[in-house]
Amino acid sequence: SALSQINRDNVSRLRVAWEWKTGDQPYKELGTFPGAFQNTPLMIDGVLYVSTPYNRVVALEAATGRQIWAFDPKAYDDGQPASGQGFIHRGVAAWRDKGALRIFLNARHRLISLDAKTGRPVASFGKYGEVDLAEDLLWPINRKHYSNTSPPLVYGDLVILGNGVGDRLMYKNDPPGDVRAYDVRTGALRW
Repeated sequence: SALSQINRDNVSRLRVAWEWKTGDQPYKELGTFPGAFQNTPLMIDGVLYVSTPYNRVVALEAATGRQIWAFDPKAYDDGQPASGQGFIHRGVAAWRDKGALRIFLNARHRLISLDAKTGRPVASFGKYGEVDLAEDLLWPINRKHYSNTSPPLVYGDLVILGNGVGDRLMYKNDPPGDVRAYDVRTGALRW
């Protein structure tokens, strides 16, 4: 690597600057448990945007680890995902336009747009900040079977995402695995 700030001579002197834990715990009353923490955070303007196994999004001050805000979509309210692996969520996507920064989260059967400054849903996106991903599929599904682990992808003015499909467990009318694109501003289905 051409990077030189950390090299063979000083790497042994690196120390932990701060540490953060998700706090996700099993909910016995709901029969849910978090799976492995497999997140890749986004760092934008000195803020880390992290998603937890339970699909919560947390904004952390990168220099100190101080929590700025947290958003909980309560994905666990629908019970354990049918995958058998526990809850797993690998990240969020970001989009910036004219100074506004949006964080996109796919939580079970919902696509949610958050204001990056406040962590609140953007009311002008979909219905009160979210799009129901169970709508407009090839066939009707049980929303509790719709799941996802990978973050959405933002390309231009589109937020693109698919959903998880069962590798071993099959249910009648399982979600079909459609890949769809939504308008980043309005949440309207584009293709």
